[in-house]
Amino acid sequence: LQILIRIFTFIRPSDRNSAALTCHRWFEALRHPYFLNATCFHFEHIEVSDNKSPIKIFLDSFRHFTNIKLTRVQFSGETGFWSYFGEHIREITFDNCALTKPKLSNILGSMPNLERLNIVDCDELFKSWNPVIFQNISPICKRLKHLGLRKISALNEDHLNYLVAMAPRMSSLEISKCLRDMDAGQRVTILSHILRILNFYKHQMRSVNFSYTMYDDLFLKQFAEIESMSLSNISLSFFQRAPIKDPAIIDILRKHTNLVHLDLTSFLNLTDFALIEIAESMPLLKTLKLNGCWLLTDFGISAIGKLRNLAILDLSDCDRVTDNGFLQAILGKDRVSMKELYLSMLPGITENVILKICFTLANLTVLDFCGSDCINDTSLQFVFCYLRLVRVLRLNGCVKNTPSFSSSSSHQPVEIHPLQHHNIYQNQYSHSHQPPAGFNGPFSSPPLCHAQPTVVQQTPLPLSTVQFPPDAGLTGVDLQRAAIEIWDEQQTFSIDMLRGLQELQISGCFKVTDLSLTRCFKLIELREVNLSHCVNISDEGIIAMAMNCPSLEVVDLSDCFRICDPSIDALTKHLLRLNSMKLVRLPQLTTESIYSILAHCKRLRTINLRGCCKIPRSAIDLLAKMKCLRNTPKY
Repeated sequence: LQILIRIFTFIRPSDRNSAALTCHRWFEALRHPYFLNATCFHFEHIEVSDNKSPIKIFLDSFRHFTNIKLTRVQFSGETGFWSYFGEHIREITFDNCALTKPKLSNILGSMPNLERLNIVDCDELFKSWNPVIFQNISPICKRLKHLGLRKISALNEDHLNYLVAMAPRMSSLEISKCLRDMDAGQRVTILSHILRILNFYKHQMRSVNFSYTMYDDLFLKQFAEIESMSLSNISLSFFQRAPIKDPAIIDILRKHTNLVHLDLTSFLNLTDFALIEIAESMPLLKTLKLNGCWLLTDFGISAIGKLRNLAILDLSDCDRVTDNGFLQAILGKDRVSMKELYLSMLPGITENVILKICFTLANLTVLDFCGSDCINDTSLQFVFCYLRLVRVLRLNGCVKNTPSFSSSSSHQPVEIHPLQHHNIYQNQYSHSHQPPAGFNGPFSSPPLCHAQPTVVQQTPLPLSTVQFPPDAGLTGVDLQRAAIEIWDEQQTFSIDMLRGLQELQISGCFKVTDLSLTRCFKLIELREVNLSHCVNISDEGIIAMAMNCPSLEVVDLSDCFRICDPSIDALTKHLLRLNSMKLVRLPQLTTESIYSILAHCKRLRTINLRGCCKIPRSAIDLLAKMKCLRNTPKY
């Protein structure tokens, strides 16, 4: 059994569930607490009643569940569900539920081992809240460590007192996306009370999350002044004006030097000096998220090189970052621990950075370059060659043209050495055949003393007449220059070399055609694919993908207007795990697609068919008969 449990840790949840049906022994391995704790049972848009499904089915279950999420759920009368499962539940989330304070108290009273409580978008709960006597708080969740409040604007001191008093061992507090629809005076009162709570629990508090909550620099200044509080996780966002001299964020960073996780997404006033403070004072930092911190420049980014334990780095939408700063942050450093890298929407990054990433960060599993200009056919080839461990690849909106076909604005002749034309390390718009300074790549060509350079006259062509080879980057077919070309040997690569790829996002990559899907989409572990706005894809490619990618669960084909009914028929027949389809604005789909979905989809949970003009409303209404479907498709 221990061997089976060890094997199960290496495969995905859907694969584990399928494998567990093999025999009783394998099913026992799936019931190990490690796997049960990682499973969340999500009840959405139901009524909690012992006489109605699915609660009635769960009451007959022989398994126990530790993590439950309730979304848009109604609670009617008494039920034995909580008394039956309550002692096993470790985490529960209420999301936009029709909940009252007495009902919340009764539910929590049935969970003596509860460790994490999340309340999301439940303003009606707090608006109908009756005041209570602070000394008579009930129930007491002695093991509750995390309290999360999200998307709530009806908070007051009484609510916080009640919830916090239930958790005498609380070490993690989240108040995110809250306090938006409040007047300034009431918001100041709540923020002051939050500071008092933090001061009361300062000796045991380890994590705070105030992302996208409305507060000012004074609140952060008072937060930094709390003594004897040693945090390991901090998440903050900031949208207000901050003083140029001595902002509060600097004090926070100097105070908490043992941070492991730091999320400053959309902290609009974060400067280079704050980032330098992070790099110099936080040697244990593993996660650094700076998405949307638009004031950061190369001066601050270069300091990231001092963070030797960094595993997750997010610099998306920091549009002042260029090659110079990023290369200083990663070059010459031992980065075997780096696993996730997010560099979307960075106009200052070129393909030179991609090559350095491939040589330096070989253990990356998540790579995000959405909307960046640094991705072209050549850089993709190097990703496929060197980053074989990538599991998530996001390239939405990467539509850069093939370098060899770029039109030139100059009529000057360009010198090209007959055996040095394979040099691919320079920028695609540069005519220099020398690699960047300091580059020590393995494919530098040897010096040639006798070959004479050939002068080629390049005449610019209008963009309307330039023919770009489709799919060259994804397939390695018809590349104008091979990825690796040494003497007379050429080598190209394709996306199917990423054998462990589980998520692929290429929305808006209009150069992708059926050639990529038929030749290279042979990814047996691919779970999610986004091909929306890939307008050159037709039935031939989708059918091939359905047959060669059997593990697909989530498919987005929105605005692929060439797709017809045979594609949907192939997807529903061959993808047995399919649980989500987005088929928005597909004008050629007819009622036949609906019949295919009804006949073959046994696990489909969500579907979107907006804008499919040839599908009548009566056909869409048939989908309501599917018991597995969670959402009601809208016409």
